[in-house]
Parts: sequence; C-alpha cells; structure tokens
Amino acid sequence: MIRVAIAGSGRIVPQMLEAMQTVPGYEVVAICGRSREKASRFGIPDVYTDYAQMLARPDIDFVYIALPNSLHFEAAKQALLAGRNVLCEKPFTSTVAQAEELFALAAERGLWIFEAISNIHLPNFRKVQELLPQIGPVRLVHADYDEHFPRYDQYLGGMHIPVFTHEYEGGALRDINIYCLHIILALYGRPDKVFYASNACGPDAVGTSGAATLVYDSGLVAVCTASMDSEGPHGFYFQGERGALRVYGLPNFFTKVELLLPGAAPQVFELNRYEHRLCHQLEDYRDIYERGDRAAAQRLQEQTLLITDTLVRCEASETR
Repeated sequence: MIRVAIAGSGRIVPQMLEAMQTVPGYEVVAICGRSREKASRFGIPDVYTDYAQMLARPDIDFVYIALPNSLHFEAAKQALLAGRNVLCEKPFTSTVAQAEELFALAAERGLWIFEAISNIHLPNFRKVQELLPQIGPVRLVHADYDEHFPRYDQYLGGMHIPVFTHEYEGGALRDINIYCLHIILALYGRPDKVFYASNACGPDAVGTSGAATLVYDSGLVAVCTASMDSEGPHGFYFQGERGALRVYGLPNFFTKVELLLPGAAPQVFELNRYEHRLCHQLEDYRDIYERGDRAAAQRLQEQTLLITDTLVRCEASETR
C-alpha cells in the first residue's frame, strides 16, 4: 500500500482523491493546506497547516503536490530533502533547470518523482500510437482544448484566482494547452521550431487563450489551441497522406478514437478501462514504483523535461 500525503487543497484535490480511492494500492493519510478549514473538507484523517511537520511523518511514502504552478519546485524539493517520494502536478516546474535539479536530487537519494499528467497514460492514447502508421506520413495535427472556464467571469470581476495570475504562472498555456503539447511531444519528440500567440485578458493580462504551432523539419505542423475564456472544439485530428485519426473529448480525457481510411467504414476504439481520467496514470506510477522500474521512470522524466523545454520555448517566442 502506497501511503500518500497531499500538499494543497485546490480543485484538483477531490479529483485525485477519488482516483486514489478507485485504483488499488493507494491510501491517503494526510493533507496540508494554508487553511485548516479548507483542507478538512475532504475527510482525510490528518490535517496540517505546517508542511515540514507533515513531511516529518515516518509513514508517508509519497507526497502529492497540488499547489499553484509556481510553488511546485520548492514544495517538491522540500519533500525530496525530507526523504519522501513525489508525485507533482503538471506543469512540473517553471524551468528545465528546476526539473533537472529535482530529478538529480531524487536520483542522489534513491527516491522517485513523477509528473502527474493523465493523457499519455491512457489506453486510447496508446491506441493512437498503434494506428498512426496506417494513415501514412502525418502532415497536420489540430489539437484543441477550448472551453469557457466557470471562474473566468469571476476573474474578470476582480476575484483573485491563482490560475488567472502571473504570480502563480497561470494561464491557458501551462494549465490546459499542456495536455495538447504532451501528446504531440510524446508522439513526435522535440519540435524544430515553436511559435506561440495568446490573448492577454482580464485585470492581470494573463494569457487566457492562445495557439502554439510546432513545426518539424520532417514535414509535420501541429497547431495546439487552448482557451479558458471561450467555447470551442475539443480533441485531436491527425491528417495523414493515407487517412486520418480523430480523437474525441477534451485532450485530458481522450474518450474515443476513430480511424478514418478512404473507402472504409470508420473504426471506433474506446479502450480506457476507467471512467475517471486520473486513474490510468496512478496505475502506471504504482507499478513502476513497486517493480523498481528505473528505465520506465527515466522515460517519463525525459518526457517531463521535453514538455518543460517546450513550454519555455513557447513563452520565449511570444512578443507583445
């Protein structure tokens, strides 16, 4: 049984808690939040407001870091220094150097650290990997995560919401376009060129919507759009020279895959075994940890470094 302590009490916590109650092998024993009242609402046995005090517990195997984006690095580093394994929410860190420091520290201490990212662990994504050769060389990919966030209007009204602040590195690129980018990078690797443009809306002028274009010298262009301020399409469309693949649902769900070949009826695949989108990643992290599979962990680390590098490159490409 993997005994987990949670750092943070935001909106992702009840989702991860439900997933950890669904996937065998996890037990959540403690939570730390700035507000005892807020952290107490999840029914977790032990509640802390002192992070160091929680980390000192000898019975914790993993710390799940669910804090605002800009706080991930320091919280993960503190956990590793306390001898705890880490599951850190996406985006993993602000910079590649920070990610490399955490991975080096974990290796030095014989610990495990993972980025919590759901969609690259889904069976439907693995089916996409399997089917892609059938549609020939892929020339264009459209990836879209577009919805009007419920709290966007509150942000416009002046409410301080971490996901809509520069202070906490909020905005559409790091918060939701990361799901589109993770898929493209897992399939095709590091792009040769990246371009990003965003709409800076609201009182903090945060990029609440935007488009990232990834260009590969092999002849592939992938356009990843994400919005928190407006409704739009969801999913992926892979255009190949001999056919197409369509993926339905939000890019963090990957609910259905459709293979479209000329002259043939569409083939539909729905292979995710859990309805809850966070469960498959927890299966993978549990199995890697219990097997002691350092090679699998290294592959995930390389993916995390790649996505962090790409986020930074996107931000650097944008001029205002």
